[in-house]
This record gives sequence, structure tokens and C-alpha cells, in this order.
Amino acid sequence: MRLHTLGPAVTDSYAAAQYYNETACEGQAEIIGHPSFETILTHLTAYAGDWLIIPAAFQSPSLQASWGDIHYALLSQMTLTTCFMTELDPLVVVARTDADNRIGYTHAATAQLLKRTVSNVVVQTAASKFLAYQQYQENQAGYVLTNEKNVTLSANEKILKRLTPSMVWCVYQIKDDDTCKH
Repeated sequence: MRLHTLGPAVTDSYAAAQYYNETACEGQAEIIGHPSFETILTHLTAYAGDWLIIPAAFQSPSLQASWGDIHYALLSQMTLTTCFMTELDPLVVVARTDADNRIGYTHAATAQLLKRTVSNVVVQTAASKFLAYQQYQENQAGYVLTNEKNVTLSANEKILKRLTPSMVWCVYQIKDDDTCKH
């Protein structure tokens, strides 16, 4: 059994796949982390017969879709088999106190949360909260919403908010494309 989800291994999605593997698959599944959920969703035929673990909070600016949109649009390509819930690693909103911009990085699913926490922030989204932190660092942005474990605070940074949410994860079986088998 192969479980596809967002990687790398430091993402909440990968941790959810590890949890599901241990609790439902007796540790026998192979977890495959992808650079984005969009990579998986736009290449489903390559993963026929495999499984997908995706959060109910999924948002995609590039696909202009939420989890609900994807769920209904891809009914012919994948079947929802079960759901489970886990606590996410703690999230933090970090401010760079000497930044000269209002740019904030996060994952698309947490963009609204960042906007509610930091007024007048210009949100830039990344494929994962892990990548959002890397882009925040690289671009010397003013803010980031990421997992606490990703952060190493410097003297010019402070945590504005810490959150400990739970997440619902959806497990899909990706259907075989019978039209391709002759």
C-alpha cells in the first residue's frame, strides 16, 4: 500500500500519514511525500490503486479550489474511504521586528488565519508551512505563520501568537482508470 501526501517529512500532512500508517496499516504502508498536493491531484492516473491523505482544510490558489471543490470534482477518480483527526504540531505567528515590509508567508490553508492575526499583512502562500518559513527567511519578510518546530528565533523576531489546532484528514483511494487498460 502506498500513501501519497504533502512532504517533506516535517509537514503536518506527512505526520498524519505516519499516524495513519501506524494505526490503520500496521506500519506496512509506504509514505510518499510530494512537493505539493497539486502535484498529486493533477497526476492521479499515475497513482491508480494508491491512497491519498489530504486535510479537510486544503486550499489551492493555483487550482482555485478548496477540499470540497476537489472532493466533488474528482469523484470519478478517487473514493473517500475514511477520515481521522490529529492534533497539529503547534503553530506560531512570528514577526520580524526590524522588517520594512508587511509581507507574511504561510500555507494557503492558513492564509486567512494569518490575516486575522496580523492587520494589513500582504500574504504570500507556499506549498507547505515548512516552505513558507524558508521563504520568510530568504526574503526577510515581516511575518510568517508556520509550525513552531520550524522556527529558530533570532534577536529581531518575536512570537505574536501560538495555536494548537486539530485537523481532520481525509483518506481517498485513487481509482484505477479502466479506460486505459486494453
